[in-house]
Amino acid sequence: MPVEIDIDQRLATIADATLDIVAADGLDGVSIRAVAKRIGGSTTLVTNYLPTREALLRNAIEHAMRDWDAELDQALEGTPAPGRLAVLARWACSTTGNDEVLRRLFLEILGRSGRGSDALQLIRDDARHNLDGLVDAARDAGADDAAFAADVLHLVFRGFYVSSLEAPERWNSERMTPLVDRLVTLLTTGP
Repeated sequence: MPVEIDIDQRLATIADATLDIVAADGLDGVSIRAVAKRIGGSTTLVTNYLPTREALLRNAIEHAMRDWDAELDQALEGTPAPGRLAVLARWACSTTGNDEVLRRLFLEILGRSGRGSDALQLIRDDARHNLDGLVDAARDAGADDAAFAADVLHLVFRGFYVSSLEAPERWNSERMTPLVDRLVTLLTTGP
């Protein structure tokens, strides 16, 4: 009798292996062969699910985004609408799990991928989705100009992601939390 394969679990295993390779060797180290070796199988074990290197990267990013969505949902659980922006801002300026590796991966993809890259498009789509969520949260928090507040926070978060790679000892969650708390207050209470 054939063994039933959990496809979601297999894709998660491949995503984890991909991120392990990025952590060790950067974007250049990612290949179907390297991922197969990392999970202890043949390249067919990978290509049956993800036929290209681009698909490997997209899979790793999609899994990370699902994890982030679940973390954010948990952080926001039970938070009244006016308080969502503050919670979202604190969460966005935290660093847990594979966040550092993913930030490095995103920067490499943003800097090196061509226009046709699925991984690049996924990152861009996620940024737009996150910006829309910030607009909604800023509106719920009472910001006079929710779009402006969302734009400022979006740029601050993106700056934090880069800065946390440049100088992680300086730009960490502990330093960012009071900064974003103060910024959210300024953006939502007006002059």
